[in-house]
Amino acid sequence: MISAVLQTVANELNEFFKLKFGISDERVVISNLVNQDGSAAVKDENRIILSLALIQEEKMGAYKASGSISPGGVKPIAINLFLLFSASFNEKLNIDATKFISAVIAFFQNKPVFNQQNSPGLTDGMEKLSFEIFNMSIQEQSNLWSTIGAKYLPSILYKVRVITVDEKALMPDAVDIVGISRGYSKVE
Repeated sequence: MISAVLQTVANELNEFFKLKFGISDERVVISNLVNQDGSAAVKDENRIILSLALIQEEKMGAYKASGSISPGGVKPIAINLFLLFSASFNEKLNIDATKFISAVIAFFQNKPVFNQQNSPGLTDGMEKLSFEIFNMSIQEQSNLWSTIGAKYLPSILYKVRVITVDEKALMPDAVDIVGISRGYSKVE
């Protein structure tokens, strides 16, 4: 489900950029900013890098997952995703970096909620995603970039509320379940 959210967001932003800027190439890529060895993960310049910065369980009552308990006794959980949009542009095109980050903000300002009607890329089981800017202090931002292990890029962090993860939805439809223990299926 998380990968479907990331892909839907990237696809919709790419379409928005194509219309807004009259470009034909895909500018949004889903990637980490750096590889495990510390090298840049995205070699192409002039991209908006969409990274998953954090996954967090939703504890607020109005947003907690509701629904039936699965046959294994596991109740669905609600999670929030924190998506970091970073502009990785050639030094000479730094003004374009700010132009594209501004376009990301404009996109979510005009479409703060994704649902089945306005975002056909959402998979079944995802009823609504709401996007809000997640403000960080300078210290929090510094900690984030240190944790990532990258040099600062013009960026913005969005909190995506609420993804419901239900193990029933992740199980194959046509399997013979021999035993169920804590929601995990044993298949022969």
